Amino acid sequence: MKKTSKYALLAAAALSVAASAQAYVNGDLLVGFTGDTSDFIYDLGNVSLLSQSGSWTIGSGLGTEFGVVGSLNTGQHIFATSFDSAENGFAYSTANFNQDRANISTIGGSLTVGLSRTTTPTDTTGWTYQTAQPPGTPGNILQNNLFDPNVTVGSTAYIFDNNALGATPDGSLTYDTTSGVLTFTATAVPEPATFGLIGGFGLLALALRRQLIKA
Repeated sequence: MKKTSKYALLAAAALSVAASAQAYVNGDLLVGFTGDTSDFIYDLGNVSLLSQSGSWTIGSGLGTEFGVVGSLNTGQHIFATSFDSAENGFAYSTANFNQDRANISTIGGSLTVGLSRTTTPTDTTGWTYQTAQPPGTPGNILQNNLFDPNVTVGSTAYIFDNNALGATPDGSLTYDTTSGVLTFTATAVPEPATFGLIGGFGLLALALRRQLIKA
């Protein structure tokens, strides 16, 4: 076999391996379950889905805790759930973005939207190892670089967009362990009429204040 043909075949094989080992897709959200004999991780799709409510049937009885994480390179956004509707007491630093993103990429593996994978709780790439360790566990894991995104199955998980501007609430997620349905409810945005009412009340308050000052 000629050397050129041999090298061409080797290059094609390398490309094939690289394609099969595709990394986490930037901007995708991952839901993970822990607390069972195995972890379950599912790729929900792009973060743009946070603009509207929706649901996914991903399977029943997947674990006792669940959470959602994701990263978006542009603007250095880290998306993560919390049991706290105000995300009080949780610290996020853009200085940790690259570490957070790497941890999320590790969890995602080669998943793309609609695909899932299972791992053992001790797998370093799995959900339990990366997000649900006892406090003080050493290591470069998502829980240490960000915080534990898990909530108890049956309770509400509030998802936040963490970036340089702070933490913005995007909505909430619930999981029905019987039906296997994960439901996302987007944060309600006031209708234009509501904005008008808010503005009207503000102007009214300003006018009353001026009248009191004159009096």
